Amino acid sequence: MSDPSNAPHVAPPTAPPPLGTRMLGFFLLAGTMWVAGLLALFRAVFALVPT
Repeated sequence: MSDPSNAPHVAPPTAPPPLGTRMLGFFLLAGTMWVAGLLALFRAVFALVPT
């Protein structure tokens, strides 16, 4: 039972992605949400304005 070849494999600790990559991902996500919010706002406004 004490055979080390049967020991469970422990994954090495992983480092978080670099700060630049995290910031790029955050701004991409925030930018798409911002654009989607603006589009929803325009749609709501134009739905109320008679043409």
